[in-house]
Amino acid sequence: MEETDIKRKLATILVADIVGYSRLTANDEDWTIRALGDFRKVIDDIIARHDGRIFSTGGDSVLAEFASPVEAVRAAVDFQEASRSRNVLQPRDRQLRYRIGINLGDVMVRGNDLLGDGVNVAARLEGIAEPGGICVSASVWEHINGKLSIGYVDIGEQSVKNIPRPVRAYHLRVDGSVGEVTDTGTKPTPDVAATPSAAGRQRTPIAAMLAAALGTALLIGVGIAAWQFWPKSNPPPRPTAAAPSAKPASQAPAAAPQTAPASAKPIVIPPASPPQSPPAPTAPTAPTTTAQPSVPAPQPAPAQSSQPAATASAPPKTFRDCPNCPEMVVIPAGSFQMGAAPGENQRYEVPTTESGRDEPQHQVTFAKPFALGKFDVTRAEFAVFAQATNFRPRPGCATSRRGAWEPQEQATWQEPGFDQTERDPVVCMNLLEIGSYLSWLRRTTGKEYRLPSEAEWEYAARGGTTTTFYWGDNVEEACGYENLADATYKAKYGGGMVECADHYPETAPVGSFKPNPFGLYDMVGNVYVLTADCWNESYAGAPGDGSAWTTGDCERHPARAASFGVTRLWAVRVANRFPENRIAKRNRFGFRVALSLP
Repeated sequence: MEETDIKRKLATILVADIVGYSRLTANDEDWTIRALGDFRKVIDDIIARHDGRIFSTGGDSVLAEFASPVEAVRAAVDFQEASRSRNVLQPRDRQLRYRIGINLGDVMVRGNDLLGDGVNVAARLEGIAEPGGICVSASVWEHINGKLSIGYVDIGEQSVKNIPRPVRAYHLRVDGSVGEVTDTGTKPTPDVAATPSAAGRQRTPIAAMLAAALGTALLIGVGIAAWQFWPKSNPPPRPTAAAPSAKPASQAPAAAPQTAPASAKPIVIPPASPPQSPPAPTAPTAPTTTAQPSVPAPQPAPAQSSQPAATASAPPKTFRDCPNCPEMVVIPAGSFQMGAAPGENQRYEVPTTESGRDEPQHQVTFAKPFALGKFDVTRAEFAVFAQATNFRPRPGCATSRRGAWEPQEQATWQEPGFDQTERDPVVCMNLLEIGSYLSWLRRTTGKEYRLPSEAEWEYAARGGTTTTFYWGDNVEEACGYENLADATYKAKYGGGMVECADHYPETAPVGSFKPNPFGLYDMVGNVYVLTADCWNESYAGAPGDGSAWTTGDCERHPARAASFGVTRLWAVRVANRFPENRIAKRNRFGFRVALSLP
């Protein structure tokens, strides 16, 4: 009777398992089980969205069947991206990291059980996969090759436990997080036969060594050439009406829809104020300090400002951990009042649907200094990461037209719907793209780069001032400090907010305006930026130590600053905040990195 109940078929099998699950439960069993339960809802949704069927879930493991290898791999990529985005907010000892194995083969179905070599091979591939990575068999690779923009490493034939024949396998390189040093949660090697040939192919393939050597030589050559042409001055000053490259408001084109540029522009070397002798791009170096740029820092109104221990007049300490890493500014320890001052929402006529989000005002104290990017991450900086890791985010990014967001299926960070230079801030970013970049940056430098908390961002944006805007209370002075919806924007799109002209209808190259008192640029203009906190509708119960708020609605995160197209004055206030979905991508959203200091 049982034999007649067994059916054979060809299927794609996905097996996933948590790295170091025993260690996680030993450290905090209650938290681990709750976190796993929450994430399982995300996993179930991803698998269902790709027409998969879950057969069993043994605690920390997942076994699912797909009709298509392409959909199985797409589900695995979404699975790992979702896992990484959640891990951005967690310390390393609380991160749920998965290995995933995928195989296409013959399986037996008996009731709710999935059996046979097709399942066993997928399970063994999961054991070979890197933490946070995906390992597929050759049968899967043959179906996805040329159909998905995914990098890979051919690790050759692998002799695995209880499988009589070697299995040819591939590590998929979906972003920069694959290949991290394995922690104590790594599975023991008995799952893979420890033969010299298998070990040699897996760890030191000759092709990989030759590629690494050629890559190193190429990087050195590019570095030498780049040093010859490295800009020796500060970031480009804001154009003026007299400058040949400037576009006065009177000559700006009439309102027109945004269109994608015809082709990508050549990469310009991104960093300003380079170190005296640039190190190799992949070798972390000791931080170096540089002097404050010659552009004078704005002085807040004396009667309304309060400076922290390090005054605005002192040159900020800056450093860069590698030539292509973001330049960082050391933000001094201190205290400030976070949020809108009493009456500010009413004075600026904040709509009732938005008011109260930045209240109550409360004190936040930073016991130690931290570092924040001097600029938003640029296209050129992001391009270095994308090229180094073969990162290919999924196309699709919403663009703003006539005050409404419209999805554009083919828009990307490289083609966001308007022209940019490589010194402009990278846009079309969500927490998945940002998390991948941060993971690469951490591996490159050996330092824990991250998104800033909401409190860190606001403390740094204010720069020790207590006025509505860090330059004072006069919004008409904004064109000297920030790229906002000015007369230039109004001439092209309509709906300007201020009468002055900054000559940039869309994004401006970072550093084109004056810095705030802490030596940071573009803190409340140019593009919106995301922070590390979970979203909460008010500051009631917010942390007072400057850390990220990790409870609340973690599917949404607070967005800060204003974009070049904001036409509402109340949205430019330093205190303004609003929620943004963690996976939404829009062409006016970027990010800035932060770093805790010893």
